[in-house]
Amino acid sequence: MAITTLDGLIAGFQAPWSIYKVGSAMEAAGVPHSFFYSAGFPGAGSAPSPGIDGAAITSVTGQLFYDNPSGGNYGYLARFAACINASNPGVLLLCDRLWHNSGIAPATTTGQSITSAALPARDRNGSTNGEDVMFAIEVSTATTNGSAITNTTLSYVNSDNTGGTRTATIPSFPATAVAGTFVPFVLQAGDKGIRSISSITLGTSYAPSGSPAIHLIGYRILARIAMLGSNSGVEVDAISGGLTRLYDNTCPFLVYIPTATSAVNIHGSITYAHG
Repeated sequence: MAITTLDGLIAGFQAPWSIYKVGSAMEAAGVPHSFFYSAGFPGAGSAPSPGIDGAAITSVTGQLFYDNPSGGNYGYLARFAACINASNPGVLLLCDRLWHNSGIAPATTTGQSITSAALPARDRNGSTNGEDVMFAIEVSTATTNGSAITNTTLSYVNSDNTGGTRTATIPSFPATAVAGTFVPFVLQAGDKGIRSISSITLGTSYAPSGSPAIHLIGYRILARIAMLGSNSGVEVDAISGGLTRLYDNTCPFLVYIPTATSAVNIHGSITYAHG
């Protein structure tokens, strides 16, 4: 059943889960940084390893805690609160990790084919169509490209299942990107999300030396909060956040968009409502 009243929301509150993530130096101001590999509570995740075709995710080590509602009830985001311990203002994203892969050859500059596993039914509408689903490159081992790369593309089918493939781009992937760097693709104009992907083309080597590791991540943003300064708490609740629906097996993780490279630790909590 759905929550349709404030009384129903209050009655459905669950006990909050704590969050504490220990950050590391980030790539650059304005470049998103994934806390998936960060130690803390919950603990760090490991680099994905399902191969180039990837895997849909229903649970994964490193995600924030989430418990499915029982008895046919629905899950919602009731409250997301956090503070940072350092003077590095930015925007903290709470995301659902839907899909990830491994096996991208970082030195290959021609297209690398992908037969992507179907997304889990956790897009904006609780379907596998991919509406509101974005993709990004996440770095688990630092890249060695000496300058920014502007010719990375992703071939995909959009959430409306438009005939043929579409092309998403990364306008600029940073040089020598540190582990945790998380760079989203820009979708083709008019598209509302990604249903499946068929290839990635790096165009320029991400690995002129060394052995970097990069991954494609399919995700949906659940909430955003602006972190204004150190030790200052900020939150979004069910009303200000639009009572975001959380589907069974949601795998929450954090991404930070910083204004500087300095490390931040994130303290917070997340509260769900069932009803």
